[in-house]
Amino acid sequence: MASDITRIRSSSAALSALYHLKLVNNDLAIRGKKLAFGLRLVNAAEDPAGTRISINMEARKRGLGVAIDNIWDAKNMLTVAEGGLTKIKDVLLEIRDKLTQAANESMGLEEGLSIAAEIRSFMHEIVRIAHETRWNDLGLLDSSPPPEATSSASRTFHFHTGSGPGDDVTFQRSYLFDTANIQNDDLWSNWKDNANILTVRLGNVENPSVAITERVYDSRTGYTNASAELNVKEVYESLGIAEKVGISGASDTHNINASVNELIQKVDALLTATSEWITHVGSMISRLQTKEEAIIISKVNVTASLSRIRDADMAKEYMIKTRDDILQNTALAFLSQANISASNIVGMLVGR
Repeated sequence: MASDITRIRSSSAALSALYHLKLVNNDLAIRGKKLAFGLRLVNAAEDPAGTRISINMEARKRGLGVAIDNIWDAKNMLTVAEGGLTKIKDVLLEIRDKLTQAANESMGLEEGLSIAAEIRSFMHEIVRIAHETRWNDLGLLDSSPPPEATSSASRTFHFHTGSGPGDDVTFQRSYLFDTANIQNDDLWSNWKDNANILTVRLGNVENPSVAITERVYDSRTGYTNASAELNVKEVYESLGIAEKVGISGASDTHNINASVNELIQKVDALLTATSEWITHVGSMISRLQTKEEAIIISKVNVTASLSRIRDADMAKEYMIKTRDDILQNTALAFLSQANISASNIVGMLVGR
C-alpha cells in the first residue's frame, strides 16, 4: 500500500497498522479463550459442521455414561436377588438334611418334634427372605407390590443399557415365591391354627399361588414329577406328630419313611427351581458385564473422536498466541511510527 506522509487528514499508514492491530487483538482474544477452556470450538461460527457433530457426539458420550450407571444398578439389583436365592437354597438344603434324618425310623417322638419345629422355623425364614429381598420398593422374589402382580412389569425388567432409544436388555423372571398370605408373623405365631396355609410355594410368575412341577430323581422309581411346595401341616403329619401337637384336622401318617420321602421330593423340586433361578440370574449378570465392557470401549472411542473435533491442541494454540503477541507488538510499533510521521508535518507548519 502506497503511503504519502504529507497527507495527514487520512493517514493510510496509521489506519493500516490500526486495522492489523485489531485483527491481531481479536485473534489473541480467541486464542485466550481456547487456551482457558481447552476447546477448539469456542463458538459455532468457527466450525458450524464440527459444532453440530460435536453436539451429537456429546449426547452419545453422556448417554453411554448413563448406560454404564444403569448397568451397574441392574447388576446390583440382580446381585441382591441372587443373594436372597442363594440363602433360600442354603435353607432348603438344611430342610432336606432334616427330612433325610427324619426318614430314618430309629428316632423317637421328641426327636421328631424337634425336627419338625426346626423345619417349621426354616420355612418361616424362607418366606421372610423371599419377601424382604427387595430393590428399592420392588419385591424381587415374591409378588408383593409394587407393581401389581397382574402387571407385565412384575414379570419383566427392562434394563436400558445403551445411549439411544430401544437399547434395552430384558430380564424375564420365571418364578416367584408365593408370600401373599403368609408374610404376616402373626400367622406363624399361631402356626397350629394356620398350619394348613403356611406353605413355602414356588409358582410361575403369572400365577405364584399355584406351585410349579419339577422333574426330580428318586432312586426307587427314577425321575418323577414333584410339586415345588412344602406345607407345615403335611410336615407334621408325615412325621406322625400332627395330632400330638394339636393341629386341627390333621391325621398322622402310618408310614413315616414313605411320607417323608415324598416331602424330600418336594424339597428337591424347590431346590431344582431355585437353582435354575440362580443360574438365570447369574447368566444375566454375566451378560450385563459383557455389555458394560463393550460400552466402556465404545465410550472411550466416542470420547476420543469428540476430543479431536472439539478440544484444542494446546501446543498449537500457544504457538499461535506467541505469534500474535509478536504481531501485536509489531503493529503497535508501526502505529506509533505512523503517528510520529504525521506529527513531523505539524512541526513543519509551526516553523520548527
